[in-house]
Amino acid sequence: MTASDRSRAGDAERLPRDPQPRALRAIEGDWPRTTRPLPWCLAGFLAMLWLLPFDSISLPVSLPLDAKLDRPFLLAIVAVWVLSLTLISGGGRLRMGPIHYAFAGFVLIAILSLAHNAETVVRLGEMELGVRKLALLLSYFTLFVVVASSVRASEVRPFMTFMCGLAVMMALGTIWEYRSEFNVFFEWTSKVIPVQLPGELYVYDSIGRQSVIGPTIHPLAPAMMMACALPYALVSMFNSQDVPRRLVWAAAAAIMVAAALATQRKTSILAPTAAVLVLVAYRPRMLRQLVPAAAVLFVVVHLVTPGALGGVTEQLLPQNLFGVSSTIDRQSDYSAIQPDVVNQPLLGRGYETYDQKKYRILDNQYLTTIIGTGIAGILAYLSIFAAIFLLAHRVARNGKGERVPIAMAIAAATVAMVLGSALLDLLALPQLPYLICFFAGFTAVLWRELAAETATSPAALRGRGAGRAQGPIPATR
Repeated sequence: MTASDRSRAGDAERLPRDPQPRALRAIEGDWPRTTRPLPWCLAGFLAMLWLLPFDSISLPVSLPLDAKLDRPFLLAIVAVWVLSLTLISGGGRLRMGPIHYAFAGFVLIAILSLAHNAETVVRLGEMELGVRKLALLLSYFTLFVVVASSVRASEVRPFMTFMCGLAVMMALGTIWEYRSEFNVFFEWTSKVIPVQLPGELYVYDSIGRQSVIGPTIHPLAPAMMMACALPYALVSMFNSQDVPRRLVWAAAAAIMVAAALATQRKTSILAPTAAVLVLVAYRPRMLRQLVPAAAVLFVVVHLVTPGALGGVTEQLLPQNLFGVSSTIDRQSDYSAIQPDVVNQPLLGRGYETYDQKKYRILDNQYLTTIIGTGIAGILAYLSIFAAIFLLAHRVARNGKGERVPIAMAIAAATVAMVLGSALLDLLALPQLPYLICFFAGFTAVLWRELAAETATSPAALRGRGAGRAQGPIPATR
């Protein structure tokens, strides 16, 4: 073996490896044409996120956390994942990356904040709340690790398409709830499993807005979920070569927008707008399709959800934006939490120990985070989104094929989540952090594949071989 061959072999050993041997991959196939149980478990979990009111279903079992439907489901997924690691791949699938470190940093700061304020938190009777929330945060981290280590790069696109299909189904149910005041998700599920009806169901708020919640517990959740699914529908429409497929994706996007507006929350316009701006920044040519599509969308939304668009845009008018009770309450939050932030600026008073049912509802994840974990927690929280966005951006700029539109869509959804964190308590609505975990896992998979291809390209290998071959110049006699 020549020195160059040995150099290339050494480089290959240090690269991120495929989750499974190539021969095994060929036999088992990619999801959905596969017999591997783990991708099907993850697909089932996605279906639960979009179609079932899982956070309103309490199971008659004893668990360290609240016995909601998602907890045993996640435990089963982790069990299948551990068996897959130990029996099939021998632990070779777990690879750390920037998102792993960012996520782990946030978890570490959450633990330190509770440990640092343990005496005070126990005296206030809020340690149990903090521990439960910390356990939930660890479950989010675990789901991300499972997705990042078990999904293949070739399976990301089917998973994203499947997610959009689920989003359309949820959107149709949400639109029906807006028009008929009948929530199919809660009503039909309650016929099979006992469901605790949330307080937001079938009510109107102080400014006369109908509470449309879909399978969640608050209208802001479906609004944000549609904003996260919309970018992939738009890039798929833009990249479709045949007209029928393009029309299908356009219809899917229109239904998602209509469902978001049906919640009658300002977030239903602000978050999707931020996502669309990111897509346009990547592909300015998309404006050629988006401008005429917006006119058609305007008509569709009026037909499907009459009065929703006008109701939301009216809330955004200057005379209404700062005068309604929801905005006034948000403005008063800043002065109300100032003493808590000033007393513990670095690590806060303890992760999620600020009981909003006891003190005040903040509707702002940044305020909740800075109270609980201080400045360190805010930076760690933002680092997760920064890592997802930067890796997705790298794939969007340097990738090829179907990975590019997927990365663009994830980058756009990430920006929508960053904006949404200022408009709602994002971690209090479990559908949203679970979606972040899936997007983060998909991004890690695409980035790992891009890094492997870049490192094994002929130009890169020639450069490494030349660098090693040169070395110091031997002395001459």
